[in-house]
Amino acid sequence: MSIESQSAPQAPPPTDDQSPRPRYLEVWGDTVVGRDLAVSVVIGIVVSVGALLGATALFNSFVTDSSLAEAYALLVGIAACLVAGVVSGKLFRPKRNIAVDSSEGDKVGDVIRVLQEERQGLGSVGDLPAQTVRELKDLDLYDRFVEAETQACGTGGRS
Repeated sequence: MSIESQSAPQAPPPTDDQSPRPRYLEVWGDTVVGRDLAVSVVIGIVVSVGALLGATALFNSFVTDSSLAEAYALLVGIAACLVAGVVSGKLFRPKRNIAVDSSEGDKVGDVIRVLQEERQGLGSVGDLPAQTVRELKDLDLYDRFVEAETQACGTGGRS
């Protein structure tokens, strides 16, 4: 009995206007780019181990009890893990894409209509903070809210 290996079909090489697509992985229910995850892990290892070893040497130089020095060094290493997480979070922004099919699009429209009907002084899209506007634009929802607000103004609704 022989096992034949078949190579997977190769994707065409990217052209000038087509950049290579990153490989996405699912980790703990979140979708990440494999390369970004690997770089983040390396950052975490380098920062945390470096801080742990440096703090161990530092605390052993002036703390008489070695177990106490190791405990303090461990706390510094844990803090360095948090710092590495923040650095990785700043370097690699989320890459979430929200895909809306036609039925979901209708649901979004229904939600916008309900919000319009029950607004009760919530203001207009122009009153939103810059961060909220940016998030709505990232989700491709900003134009839908502006359009719904314009239609409401045209039909006698409040703006």
